[in-house]
Amino acid sequence: MTVLLLGRDLATATRVAAAISAAGHPAEGVTTDEAALARIAEGDVAALVLGGGVEPPSREKMLAAARAGNITVVQGPRLGDRDADEYVRAEIVPRL
Repeated sequence: MTVLLLGRDLATATRVAAAISAAGHPAEGVTTDEAALARIAEGDVAALVLGGGVEPPSREKMLAAARAGNITVVQGPRLGDRDADEYVRAEIVPRL
């Protein structure tokens, strides 16, 4: 099962997904609602991480899809200038 990260910046989504994977949770980062919904529909997403830049209408759409698929949701704050590994350890992994 995969952790799916939806973030708006490709570099950040890639970096944070790699940090989640390094913490022992296979992860993939995407930047569009469509890509996230397609991955959720495949049925192998265990957790959905919504990055701090995901807008409220998109959050609502993703939360509905996660509820329908019985997927754990983590709504993370913005990464900002923090180190991705530190951010994942402090904000993401404890909620998975």
